[in-house]
Amino acid sequence: MANIAERLDLALRKRGYSGAQVAAELTRAGIPITRAYVSQLRTGKQTNPTLQVLRALAACLQVSVGWLVGEEHAEPGAERIPRPAGVSGQIGQIGQSAAGLSDTSLDVVRDVIGLARRAEGLSEPEPGPEPEPEILEIPEAAAVLTDAQRAALGRRLRGLRLAVLMSPEQVETALGRGKAAIEAIEAGAVAPAPATVELLLDLYGVTPLPVREHVLSLARAEREPVRWDDDSVPVWLAAAYALEQRASVIRTYHPQLVPALLQTDEYARAAIALAGPATLGQDSLDAAARLAPARQKPVTEGGPVVWAIMDESALLRSIAEPHVHLTQLETLLEYAKRPHISLHVVPIQDPAYLPRTGPFTLWRFPEAFEPDIACAHSAESDELITDSAAVEAYHQAFTKLSVTTTTREETLDLLYTHRDRIARG
Repeated sequence: MANIAERLDLALRKRGYSGAQVAAELTRAGIPITRAYVSQLRTGKQTNPTLQVLRALAACLQVSVGWLVGEEHAEPGAERIPRPAGVSGQIGQIGQSAAGLSDTSLDVVRDVIGLARRAEGLSEPEPGPEPEPEILEIPEAAAVLTDAQRAALGRRLRGLRLAVLMSPEQVETALGRGKAAIEAIEAGAVAPAPATVELLLDLYGVTPLPVREHVLSLARAEREPVRWDDDSVPVWLAAAYALEQRASVIRTYHPQLVPALLQTDEYARAAIALAGPATLGQDSLDAAARLAPARQKPVTEGGPVVWAIMDESALLRSIAEPHVHLTQLETLLEYAKRPHISLHVVPIQDPAYLPRTGPFTLWRFPEAFEPDIACAHSAESDELITDSAAVEAYHQAFTKLSVTTTTREETLDLLYTHRDRIARG
């Protein structure tokens, strides 16, 4: 498989960019790198660029990060071929385990296999045919934005501008006259270049990388608009929802209420009423409640693996009519029996561990190059955390919780107990 140096070199040549041009483009977009650094990546002298640099390079060269790092994935819905059993399957597993090893490590593996064959009196295997050389191809350049993408991007950028109380004239002056026609962009009549969107995000104070990527993925035509791309949904919340939809594993801890992903519509409505719809950036309870069903769809349809931990006090706390709680408990019982959902409860009596934090969520993604992201759910907004040390601290807290909560069977027993308590009135 071609490495990042080969792919970067091909993309630069095919797109007609020099290293200096790419360095200048990324620097203008707020990611300062030098021509020398691009050259080192291109020649393989540098092999470990940050995810931010990878994303910026991919955006500039109009390829995906996955293509750039050599992560080849099957198309969604593609049939998976089962791994063969027996000896041939074991050989295949050994070969797969060796994938990605350095030449030095592969030499060691070959030596060990040679020793094992001689110890068992086996002759050396006949050499197989030389593998066909990989024909490396670059994807077509990204298509222009569709009407829907331009409109959604324009609305989002308009909302961000209004949030910082800037007029279109002030923005154009700050960027430099002629750099961008702000009103045309916001009306969806003009598609801004991703580099221009980067500059606008800088100007509007949008600094968290996951939030920026949520907006930029639309500017790069990498996805279609979704419900929460509407500018009535705060950009931090939209980014959190988008990350949740992409995650392959979700770990979430909620000490006061049933985890949001597992709430029924009526329970979610009651929970939103307690906190206030403004916490979701909405003017009314109805508008805020409409966000929940689309968000929960991947979980209810058997999407990501969900590991949810809640405090037993959430099962005792009354936030709605008894029938709402009864329905919620029935739903939790159903979820707790599903193979992709692992629901656990921190007992209210003598808990072995309680973290010094409020509710939080951890997301893991299917792409190997994508690091985990933590989300701290606070009173006014969610904080998306990408610093590796901080994310690891949340992982450790979740691990400590996991070993002190109820087992799957104990969770079911506890849910049945609370369901029967409410049913008896």
